[in-house]
Amino acid sequence: MQPKYLIQTNKNFPTLTKGLKKVADHLLSEPMIFAIHPAKKVGSIIGVSETMVIRFCHTIGYSGYSDLQQEVRKHLLDLKQTNEIYDEDIRETNSFSKSMSTDIAHIRNNMEHLEIEKMEQVVDTIINSERVVVAGYYHSFSYAHWMYFNLNYTLGNAVLYRPENDAGLLDLLPEKACIVIFSFYRYALDTIRLAEEAKSKGIKVVAITDSRVSPIVEFADLVIPINSNNKTLLSKGPVTLSLVNSLLHEMIQRVEDRGKIRSTYKFFIKEGE
Repeated sequence: MQPKYLIQTNKNFPTLTKGLKKVADHLLSEPMIFAIHPAKKVGSIIGVSETMVIRFCHTIGYSGYSDLQQEVRKHLLDLKQTNEIYDEDIRETNSFSKSMSTDIAHIRNNMEHLEIEKMEQVVDTIINSERVVVAGYYHSFSYAHWMYFNLNYTLGNAVLYRPENDAGLLDLLPEKACIVIFSFYRYALDTIRLAEEAKSKGIKVVAITDSRVSPIVEFADLVIPINSNNKTLLSKGPVTLSLVNSLLHEMIQRVEDRGKIRSTYKFFIKEGE
């Protein structure tokens, strides 16, 4: 069961002010700083005032910062003990297994923070779209390509956005279309502009990003945040692909149940499972 601070933060997030959203985003993605630092230091790390941190605590139903801190500490301790039990059979004996174990921990952390209702909305949006445009620049291109490749073999209506070839593509989309954009730090300006243009044209925008307050959020209808303890590309890769795979598996299941799965899926993907 999720602790109160996770439930209340996610519940109240849409109505928070910009400053309070910064506090909320850090609590969800980097709870350790709340567990080990006083409110003043947390505010300094985030870039807000101590008063803002305390106001956030009151907003999500705590009497003060110390009450929130105690619950965060308890939750992280319980999580650590669970992870230690889970990892008992895969103790790191070399740098390779240690790295893989870290990836597993990041994935488990994101499982803990999954917003199921939002994930289902994204799945429904993609399934019910006549055309799905998938975009990602620089390192995010790999995630976009993986999603596009599998969507095209299962649904047959995906397009991988390439800026050098696809000028004006958004004007050619059918009425029921959506665009899925991967946007990670350091956020590519062209990706943000693409989201802004899509929104201005009434195209539904799904953003997969590494912060609930990243620049692309302003132009997204649905946001799926990736929680990561640091900004390194290597830490985000396994988590992002795992999350994308979870979306793909759910979409495949729903479309297969309706008998509308493409034959290419069964030939190229399912046979290899």
